[in-house]
Amino acid sequence: MEKVANNMVNQNKLFQENTRMNLRILFTTPPMERIIEPIYDRPKFVRPALAHLAGFLREYGNFKIKCIDAKFEQKNTEKLISEISAFKPDIVAISAYTYEMEDVSILVKKIRETSPYILIVLGGSHITAISKQTMEEIPEIDVGVIGEGENVIVEICKTLSDKASFTNISGIVFRNKEKEIVINKKDGNVDLDSATLPAWDLLPRAEEYFVQTQRGCPFNCNFCLNPGGNIIRMRSADSVIKEISFLIKNFKPERISFGDESFAANKKFVHELLDKMIALSVGDKVSWDIQTHVKFIDDRLLSKMKRAKVKKVDVGVESGDKEILEKMGKMITKEDVVKVFTLFKKYKIKSGAFFIIGHPNETKKTIWETIKFAAEINPTEPIFAIAVPFPGTKIAEYALRGEMGYKNLSLKWSTYRKQINSAVELGGISKKKLKLYLVVGNIYVFIYNLRFFDLIKFAFNYRKSVLSFLKNINSSY
Repeated sequence: MEKVANNMVNQNKLFQENTRMNLRILFTTPPMERIIEPIYDRPKFVRPALAHLAGFLREYGNFKIKCIDAKFEQKNTEKLISEISAFKPDIVAISAYTYEMEDVSILVKKIRETSPYILIVLGGSHITAISKQTMEEIPEIDVGVIGEGENVIVEICKTLSDKASFTNISGIVFRNKEKEIVINKKDGNVDLDSATLPAWDLLPRAEEYFVQTQRGCPFNCNFCLNPGGNIIRMRSADSVIKEISFLIKNFKPERISFGDESFAANKKFVHELLDKMIALSVGDKVSWDIQTHVKFIDDRLLSKMKRAKVKKVDVGVESGDKEILEKMGKMITKEDVVKVFTLFKKYKIKSGAFFIIGHPNETKKTIWETIKFAAEINPTEPIFAIAVPFPGTKIAEYALRGEMGYKNLSLKWSTYRKQINSAVELGGISKKKLKLYLVVGNIYVFIYNLRFFDLIKFAFNYRKSVLSFLKNINSSY
């Protein structure tokens, strides 16, 4: 292993010494011309992908790197294009979600008009899931990244610097000289323990930051693409503490959220991390929260998280119907969920519970089972969403074939939103009714448990989202 590591160091030094071009790389997110869902379209956090990619890349060569989180900074297309033109990048790398793809298309067309020789790279779960289709739909994209982008962006820069072909880069989709779309399968993952810290310093200060301790999830939920794979890969506790300390010292955020899909999956790691957080009084310096899987929560973990002053724990419950839970691939039961929420109340830890309406073969009866179960476990924050047939998921496959009760699948990517979602509807339950169930679910949990003040507080905290939701309840979004 030491010999391999030394070889990698030597290769990196050789690359830096032999770089023939001082490449200029600009990382960005697509601008938003319209605010549909304020919580997502006017975020309080900068996009972690930009910081991770930029932080990794700047260790590998003589590059000029710029990050513009256009969505966070609320830049429109015209403003972003102006800044791209001023920076004169050789590469523009865009990180985008599914519902942003129409905005990506508008942006890259403008880039082509103003700077025709820029290499345009797109990354994210959308192009990972449907690589060829995305390249066909947006012909201005030169290269798409399949899966994790850190190693890939380094290879793209090396290749462009050497004026070579992209043929030998794994984990990309690209256009060859004949303009044919070529897909090179992904080969390996990023070693998270050796990865450098994200380049948060290249982005503006935010109120909130998402920190990852791991990638991957061992479960196979039918509504999730799981781009990180089924094997969980960990960072070291020391590297996580270093990142948190950097953020607190330099940006003084209001909130740090662990964005892992399965925080605490590795018990040894999580207890080491919590011990370090307790020793450094992290909970006194910043509000922090996590999201995780029901299976990873136990009495010992919550006891220590309480000592570390966790603000809130979010878990995916998804449904209150026994059969739907059994078939979704999450590997939990209602009994598991009840035990966990009993523990939350024991330690007086605020809880968030995610529920999905619109599962395969969902009916009005099963929706009400979910709403009643949500009221039974009584989370601090009930969070209802409509099932989104994201590309690459089993739900998307069902919807495309018109199976499991799905019909009228939309291929307008801007409709693929979590709350104001009109991408799909169920037989017998219209899109409007699915949206109305979200409202009913939230209100029912608070009223059933006589939490009238909490309902008012919840509505006030999310008032912009509520107003936007009501405004768009009859729209195509």
